[in-house]
Amino acid sequence: MNKSAIKFYPLFLVAVILGSNQLGAEQVDGSDAVSRGIDEIASEIDWEIQRRAEIEELLNQPYPIRRRLNRNDIAVRHKNIRFESGQKATLIYGRLKKAKVAPAVFVIDVEAAALSSAPRRNLWGQSKRKENLEKKSSYLWNSPFGSNLLAHGFLVAYLVTDDLATLRKAKIVDWLDTFDLVRELNSVDQESLFLLSTKEYANLSLYLAARYPFTGFVLEEPQYMLFSRKAYSDIVERSHRMSEAEIWRRTDPTREEKYRSILRDITSPILLIRAEETPAYTFNDKTLIPKLLESNAYFETILLDRQARWITTFGGETGVMNIIPEIKYDVRSLSTWLEEMIIYFKMNSSVDTITAARPVQNRAFASF
Repeated sequence: MNKSAIKFYPLFLVAVILGSNQLGAEQVDGSDAVSRGIDEIASEIDWEIQRRAEIEELLNQPYPIRRRLNRNDIAVRHKNIRFESGQKATLIYGRLKKAKVAPAVFVIDVEAAALSSAPRRNLWGQSKRKENLEKKSSYLWNSPFGSNLLAHGFLVAYLVTDDLATLRKAKIVDWLDTFDLVRELNSVDQESLFLLSTKEYANLSLYLAARYPFTGFVLEEPQYMLFSRKAYSDIVERSHRMSEAEIWRRTDPTREEKYRSILRDITSPILLIRAEETPAYTFNDKTLIPKLLESNAYFETILLDRQARWITTFGGETGVMNIIPEIKYDVRSLSTWLEEMIIYFKMNSSVDTITAARPVQNRAFASF
């Protein structure tokens, strides 16, 4: 018998006994009601067993939450840079050593800051400098995006600052100079530089994509009004009951033209990550998607059943946050996102990628 199923049978028996007692006391068509109750409970248990089995299967597929990597196979480098504002940042990038020339993916993701600030065990004899660099590069090993992209032969680059507030002070020119720096690396194919942005940086990444010729631009659709000081979360929640015109009227009508002016300047093909079971799906159907079509922007979509990632902060903030958040993933949605996005990158790259070999037991692995 399936071990997962065995765990549910005590609950099943208790529910049947309680249901029988209650129905017997009420004396209302007892046998039929008990039979219906048993069938409903059995159906729910079967559904839960099936759901858990599917998740278990996904975890054993080539796209788990994190890809285990052998440290000896990965070259990690860093460069210290200074923004025009005077603030300092560190450019972290990693690639497979055997990939002499690789497509590059520049990632703008709040998780890079979360992982670089997470506490680590102090190893005996390890210098503070080395420990600090280990923390800053942990996104490459511990992030689903960093580890899976590395394993498929892409150079992964991102910026790390002391806190998220410092990163927000970077000007457009700071980002553009950083992209040029990545593109000019000896190990990067200059015709294959992609931008990957999660929804927390949607405003910033759209401005950047409108000013820089990326090979491709991947964006997780935002859950707020773009290019506005207000999120209009109440309008987002009720957007399924409103028309497109009503949404613009109840938010900020000037934003409609702002959408057009930014989107029409994006020349890179866009891959939009969307999740059906979110209020933002309908909201963007009536705001972002029509403006993409009007702007003649080329875009494709990856459609997820559920939101792939949840970010929780103590203050319940939205958008780009000043504090380190707690991050959780939905296994099924993330697996779909990774698989289809990596195919998109490979199809649009000018060079073929090299996939990392599966790690062998008893060798040195990247820490989790």
